[in-house]
Amino acid sequence: MYKVQRLFTVARRGLLDMLPALRSAWNNNFDDDRLNEVFGPRPRSAITGLTIGGLVIGSALHNGFDYLGVLNYINLPAILIGAMYAFAVRHYLFQTGKASSQDFPWLAAGLIPPALVLVFYSFSRRMLGGDLELINGAPAWTGIGGLLDTMADSLAVAAGLTIAVAALCYSRDWREAFKDLLGQLIAFKIMVYIMVLLLVEIGIVGPILGALLESLLGIRFPFWLPDLADQLTYAALMTTIYLAIIGATWTACSRSFPRLLKTGEADVLNTIRAMADTPEQRRKKIRKEREAQAKQEAKENKT
Repeated sequence: MYKVQRLFTVARRGLLDMLPALRSAWNNNFDDDRLNEVFGPRPRSAITGLTIGGLVIGSALHNGFDYLGVLNYINLPAILIGAMYAFAVRHYLFQTGKASSQDFPWLAAGLIPPALVLVFYSFSRRMLGGDLELINGAPAWTGIGGLLDTMADSLAVAAGLTIAVAALCYSRDWREAFKDLLGQLIAFKIMVYIMVLLLVEIGIVGPILGALLESLLGIRFPFWLPDLADQLTYAALMTTIYLAIIGATWTACSRSFPRLLKTGEADVLNTIRAMADTPEQRRKKIRKEREAQAKQEAKENKT
């Protein structure tokens, strides 16, 4: 299990590094970037059009085929926007011959505005669709728990989009990249499902907290307190996880970008996973790898 404090650190570092990149990529000054090489002579307008077009077409397809249950687990606007963005970036990286090691900040920052729009769009759909979960019989102010849960769930689309574009862009062989990405997104969905099941549907934090407070203080708390505690715990944990995924992806891609240009391949997904480890966990893994390697060498020497 990853430590929440470590995930928070990863998220903070990555997000802080994004801010100056976003300012330089969105100030309409080609001295700071070469987005015109990727998206045409009016790149900011092109990215805006790509985002709006992905939202409109994706929403229309989703509404038109909403009888398909699988669409409940797929964000079509995010898929369309991510695919179009990845196609444009892959063309620039692998076919134009113009990419350099200094390109990563403005290339990656171009994806931030579409990601923010998708988060807002997802949040709006959830609110309008009645996904806000309120605690029956609880005071109105406890609705903050359901609101924070909805906001946390909306961040999932930004985390998924970030990983998807990174996986598709960081390999010259798009078929292998897509295969690896599919496995990662399935694992991602399973992780989210388990967290929802434990913290929201079953609720393990609230009852434990309520029992402890009641036994220690001798006070009987309101019936809605455990449910509110579960909602707040879920919101805090999932927000940290999603932001850590985004921050780790940014940092890992930044570090791997020169290798990508040199070799045409960079295992960014494994780099992202490794970043969530604490230094102690990394040292432990390194020791295990060395011990396994030593055992293998000893076995080969005997034979």
